Amino acid sequence: MSLPLLNTIKSRWRRPWRYSQIFWLVIRMKPRKIMEIGTWTGDRALTMIKLAKGYRRQKEIDYYGFDLFEEMTQERYSEEISKWPPAQAEAQAKLSATGINIHLFQGDTMKTLPQEVPALPKMDLIFIDGGHSLETSANDWQWASRLMHEKTVVIFDDYWSDRTDAGCKVTVDSLDRTKYSVTLWPLVDKFKKTAFGPLKIKLAKVTKR
Repeated sequence: MSLPLLNTIKSRWRRPWRYSQIFWLVIRMKPRKIMEIGTWTGDRALTMIKLAKGYRRQKEIDYYGFDLFEEMTQERYSEEISKWPPAQAEAQAKLSATGINIHLFQGDTMKTLPQEVPALPKMDLIFIDGGHSLETSANDWQWASRLMHEKTVVIFDDYWSDRTDAGCKVTVDSLDRTKYSVTLWPLVDKFKKTAFGPLKIKLAKVTKR
């Protein structure tokens, strides 16, 4: 991305800056099928949906969201270095108000993705921001990658360039570059105080070659 484009993106959306790159991508792609692993409060999904609706009729758009919702426990919260999600019904109500087709799946993606992916359509945009353990990151990619068509874009959150014990770096760095094109997007969010100390977070974009 050029510097003028980055400045335009940053001026349109507030921090965290890195998410503005996803919203800009939605404007460019005009996706019909959006999948998010890690729906959380639904706020990011809400922005993506509203942007997609600017280019598509609302009933042409489907959103597929995966999260633990009420199944979150303190143990999983710690293991996955996660965020505490709301109740599924709360996220459903917020997203259904957009008028598009909303499909939410509750539970551990180690179980829900193998169960649901075989019946799901190919996706245009997939955003992976679920659990942050190495095992969960690898699992989420394994199943999400099966829903890619030739123009699908997969975005990984939490590419921590200075950490390999959690986050998506290990998964992303291990991808076969003869099959996939991988780009680390330029906007970086920096946090001085986290459970690990200072943290720099990037997004990674993956497409088929």
